[in-house]
Amino acid sequence: MKSGRPVSHQDDMQGSGIMNDAGPVWNRDGDGDSGGFIVDPSGKLRQSEVCSTIRTVLVGSHLWPIIGLVTGTLPLLWIGVIIFWGILKDRSKLVDDQGRELMNVMLTFVVLMVIPIIGWLALLVWIPVQLISGIRGAIATGRDGEYFRYPMTFRFIG
Repeated sequence: MKSGRPVSHQDDMQGSGIMNDAGPVWNRDGDGDSGGFIVDPSGKLRQSEVCSTIRTVLVGSHLWPIIGLVTGTLPLLWIGVIIFWGILKDRSKLVDDQGRELMNVMLTFVVLMVIPIIGWLALLVWIPVQLISGIRGAIATGRDGEYFRYPMTFRFIG
């Protein structure tokens, strides 16, 4: 068995998988110790033992950004996720993993919000440049037969 891979149902059928009551377990280092991870029958990785406090923190961490979206206070709620993750990440691999996942979701949200803002600001420069370039292009092609290229333009069609 290779180190660091989940034990699949096929491995179990062939007799090489490690099983417990919940299904095949995640064997990270190949020594038979599951580290508390289980691959359930649907193929999802789970942590076998999670205390109620950690579960509550995880539920709150996932609901916290939704509350921020609904109330319009998402930037302030980042602080809550960072605090939960920062304080509790060493207590549970699940908290560390889910804290990273939530930060990735929030960073993706920021990128998706910034792109339109930058786009609108770029349009303030791009439109006048294209208007002037259109006039220059008309003159260049009409007078000299020049192959005119517009500035600040992606060449999608070669």
